[in-house]
Amino acid sequence: MIDHIGLFVADANKRAEFYGKLLAPLGYVKKAEFPGAVCFANDEDGDSVWLESPKGDNPVVPTHVAFRAKDEDTVKAFHAAGLEAGGTDNGQPGPRPNYGPTYYAAFIHDPDGNNIEAALS
Repeated sequence: MIDHIGLFVADANKRAEFYGKLLAPLGYVKKAEFPGAVCFANDEDGDSVWLESPKGDNPVVPTHVAFRAKDEDTVKAFHAAGLEAGGTDNGQPGPRPNYGPTYYAAFIHDPDGNNIEAALS
């Protein structure tokens, strides 16, 4: 079980609005904000994700993070929210049989190139 993760974005405080919309269908809400860091947490399972601005001249290196969804409607809502918030489609909601017989997911690229996924497995 992972307690929390850190996700690097160019400007954590500017990306808070995007992630607030993207993660809302998954039950995450903003819990804390500091210069260069913003925390979103899910009260249902206690998980949290921290958006962090890189220190110094370090570039943002895009990564992939997958969040577990409750059902297909949640995956669809996640994808729609991501597009509405300004993300780009990296995979429409749907089955991914090459990942597993019951795998269902959607993918959004955030404005920094991170590949954010909501999935049922």
